[in-house]
Amino acid sequence: MKKENFHVQQILAGNIKMDTQTMFHTNGDVNIFPCGWVDEQVTTGGCRQPKGRMTIEEDGTSHFHAYRHNSGSRYTYLYMTENGEVKRTRKNLVVKIVLPLGIGRIAIIEALTRQIAEIINYIKSLKENMVWK
Repeated sequence: MKKENFHVQQILAGNIKMDTQTMFHTNGDVNIFPCGWVDEQVTTGGCRQPKGRMTIEEDGTSHFHAYRHNSGSRYTYLYMTENGEVKRTRKNLVVKIVLPLGIGRIAIIEALTRQIAEIINYIKSLKENMVWK
């Protein structure tokens, strides 16, 4: 199983330099195509969809930094309600409630009111000198 996990994590066939044509779209999309004379296999087979952050400088110099795999969640979960959760990152407290639309307007209002009150009571119950970091 460990060997299979390594194969899933390996996105590219290796470190490859490639001449490309790059198209920057006004909506933020970027298309990168290998030039016609390039004859390299980039992936280890098939299409890959890496997750990461792309930075584009004023002059078009661009960098894509892949997110690390198996580095754990960026969130620390603090409290959960029926449809919600309170979690934190290094810099933010995140409160999220997801309600189905099919339950109706009144039920949505009641669920929101009840669960927000639960979350507020949870935060009130914390020690005043709690370090969030």
